[in-house]
Order: sequence, then C-alpha cells, then structure tokens
Amino acid sequence: MIDDKDFKDFHYNVLGSNSMIVGDLTLSGDSIVNSHVHGSIEVKEHGKLILERGSFVKGKIKAIDLEIFGIVEGEIDCLGLVSIRSSAQVFGKIKSGRLVIYPGAMVEMQAVSQETT
Repeated sequence: MIDDKDFKDFHYNVLGSNSMIVGDLTLSGDSIVNSHVHGSIEVKEHGKLILERGSFVKGKIKAIDLEIFGIVEGEIDCLGLVSIRSSAQVFGKIKSGRLVIYPGAMVEMQAVSQETT
C-alpha cells in the first residue's frame, strides 16, 4: 500500500493521451507527455522531458534533456542532450548541448549544438 510519505519526494509527471493543454506548463522532475500542448513547456530543476508517440507540442520547450518521439513545432532550448527519435517530426529552432537525430526522423530546423566540457 502507498501512503503519503511515499509521495513527498516524488518528482515525476505524466500527461496522458487524449488530453489537450492550452497554456504554459512549468514542470519539476522527469516528465512524460503524450498529449497535445499549445504553449510552452519548461522543466525546472534536473529532469528529462520525454515527448511520446502521439504527442504534439506547438510552442517553446526548455529542459535539461529532451527525447522526442512525437511532433514538435517551435523552439527547443536544452542544456543537455536532445534526441530526435525515428518516429519524431520536428519543425523549428533547436539549441542544445548535444543533438542526436535517428534515421527516419523528419526534421526541418535551424540548430546550434554546443557540447560543454
């Protein structure tokens, strides 16, 4: 059984399928999005943002690490790794520490990748 103390340090967010969010999101910790989002997404603190197959984001995304399986239209700003998986479609500007594009991904972008040591 799960009690209240188990959730005190729980930093994980899941936005499920068949949902639509209009507006800006500020999340804390690891986050999985399988929804349609029209607005910005910012992940505070250390946390990876995963945009699942079926997700659609139109707006700015700011996170440390980002893994994209769905569709993004807009600007991406990540300090760490941006992974664009084979099922992804990305249209816009990308600024990241590292950028990986997997075969099969559809990408139209302006990108800057700056790995820091």
